[in-house]
Amino acid sequence: HGFPRPPLSTDFFLFPHVFCLYQRRDISSWLDRWFPKAPAKSVVALKTPIKVNLVAGKTYRWCVCGRSKKQPFCDGSHFFQRTGLSPLKFKAQETRTVALCTCKATQRPPYCDGTHRSEQVQKAEVGSPL
Repeated sequence: HGFPRPPLSTDFFLFPHVFCLYQRRDISSWLDRWFPKAPAKSVVALKTPIKVNLVAGKTYRWCVCGRSKKQPFCDGSHFFQRTGLSPLKFKAQETRTVALCTCKATQRPPYCDGTHRSEQVQKAEVGSPL
């Protein structure tokens, strides 16, 4: 009985990582409530598609955010720049050459549908959202 009780619960000392995670979740939910995030937007990587030789059965990760330095494929930039976006995983059904979208405005991702020819895309600056 001679020891004073610690100011924090003993749970903090036994499980400090859990306490920190709980605090972080508490703060981020408060931030989300008062400062909601804008919806994540892709940026125009290029204004023309890139022709790629796909191999049947191989899985690819197409860049959705537009920030990858390895267009049209993902290099993880979405994660490091905290875009809230994720790459589109797809498996090639056959070996063939296809045009993959880099303007990120296609209605048939990851394939180019000609949207890059639109006035909106052509007027946009590379690296800017549409």
